[in-house]
Amino acid sequence: MATWAEFETEAPELAAVAARLWPGITALHHGGLLAEALPQPVFSIAYLATIRPTGAPRLHPFCPILAGGRLFAAIPWNSPKGHDLRRDPRCAVHALPGPDDDELCIRGHAYDVSDDQATRTAVAEVVTASGVGGMIETATHDPLFELQIDRVDVARWLDIGQPGTRAVRHCWQAPEPRTPMSTSSAGPSGVVTRTTCSRGCARTLPSTSTRPAACGRSPATRT
Repeated sequence: MATWAEFETEAPELAAVAARLWPGITALHHGGLLAEALPQPVFSIAYLATIRPTGAPRLHPFCPILAGGRLFAAIPWNSPKGHDLRRDPRCAVHALPGPDDDELCIRGHAYDVSDDQATRTAVAEVVTASGVGGMIETATHDPLFELQIDRVDVARWLDIGQPGTRAVRHCWQAPEPRTPMSTSSAGPSGVVTRTTCSRGCARTLPSTSTRPAACGRSPATRT
């Protein structure tokens, strides 16, 4: 698993997609802007998927927070998604699509860090700089979860609404942690690119390629 800062360092092109979809919290995270100069809305809505006690998925909107090189969610005490995460930390975050249908999906594990006062203070300071009262209240008082990242997927659609519509997909995998019995370094991480036509056919390509998938079919039109 990895922090947001580690993801930004190891996969800057994918992190740039996140910055386009979450411009407000990215600017707030890096600092240097007055509240009135921050992109609006400062806190973007995303979706958090958790696992219900029955094993079924649960999907809720929330506003992600970036602070100190880490990704957080402030979740009210009475929210079922917080109870889900305390029982099973596995989760996924999906941003709302961008103007060019850019997609961002983050998979990981979320842990309650509410009792870490240094972390709470750092998050509250960043959020307070936004001047957004509701978010200041929740970041100061509600349970705070940190999302440790396992994998990030991004996609960009080409020729939308035209014959041959296709997605260029990139994924970044966090390095595998060492085990106590292992003397080797952490497993490989890196960016893999796949181009997928609208019927789901795909091929793996070098990370610099934007060629369409070679599926041999006439792809459907995406609108």
